[in-house]
Amino acid sequence: MKKKTWRNIHKYAFGYYKLVSLFISVLMLIICLTGILYNHHHDLDFLRSWRVPTVVLPDGYQERLDRTRAAQGMTELFPEEASSVPIMWLVIDLHNGVFFGETFGRFFYDAIALSLAVLSLSGIVLYFQIRSKHRF
Repeated sequence: MKKKTWRNIHKYAFGYYKLVSLFISVLMLIICLTGILYNHHHDLDFLRSWRVPTVVLPDGYQERLDRTRAAQGMTELFPEEASSVPIMWLVIDLHNGVFFGETFGRFFYDAIALSLAVLSLSGIVLYFQIRSKHRF
């Protein structure tokens, strides 16, 4: 393959690589931040009191809220909470991937975790390869 052809392929693929890495970075940031919130939910008072309206969430949240309220016998109690979920539901669902779909979200997060492991291992290998080449 000619050098110019390889350069064109590299320039073409690099744009997609940037978009994919940016997308994975945003998702990793979400996973990290929700993990911190999940780990310290007993220390942070706002996580016990804040609620998120189900109107801004995917459809399954209102159904899940209705099932939970019915199972606890709270359908008539606290009517102001009938259309909003605790923020911890959202934190947990964002952290474990259920927010993006029960099966798709979990497998998608598994793929992100595997890609992070591959990137980490390849970084370690490249570090030692470069280090061994530049020894004095």
